[in-house]
Amino acid sequence: MKPTAHIVKIIESVSADAPKQHGRERQIISLQQYTAPMSFLLYEGTAAMYRGQDHLLITNLHAPSIIGLNFFITSSPDIYFQARGPITFALVPIATIAESVHKQNLWESLAYTNMHMTRLMIENHFQSTGIPTYDLVRNNLLALMEEPEELRMKTNACDYIQEKTLLSRSGIMKMLGDLKKGGHIDLKRGVLLDIIKLPLKY
Repeated sequence: MKPTAHIVKIIESVSADAPKQHGRERQIISLQQYTAPMSFLLYEGTAAMYRGQDHLLITNLHAPSIIGLNFFITSSPDIYFQARGPITFALVPIATIAESVHKQNLWESLAYTNMHMTRLMIENHFQSTGIPTYDLVRNNLLALMEEPEELRMKTNACDYIQEKTLLSRSGIMKMLGDLKKGGHIDLKRGVLLDIIKLPLKY
């Protein structure tokens, strides 16, 4: 379960030092141009988080969310964000959040927020590392089905899987076509409408 109350506590603790910005759909937000390590605070909307070196989609973040709560790093990680629709966000130095956590004794909220993000990263790792191609496709179809309906209905399933796995587009399309023909998924114009029953093996 997402520890929303704890995430909001941390966001509110630095709101005076984090002027809100408004992003349009598909806008890119990078942390690399800042000399100090930065945190990304998502107040409203959904933003995709990508790995910079190969543009791998790590996850979709749904507000409220915070990325960048490691007080030991000396530079921002090689990641960037893309708005999935209109978003409200802020960028604030990690040092500012660290100071706020110290002053306002928000260690419990910090722990819950970090544990939540760690769980997401571990789940992502187990679902995407060292497993067969079909399992990658299957896992990401299930993940796409769990996304909010508004986001899912404007997301091309093949694009989503390719960004999450870096598999070839032709291979993904063949598997999706076979799953659709077999009556395992309801796919219309590339959009995943429903999962009937995904076979364990391809």
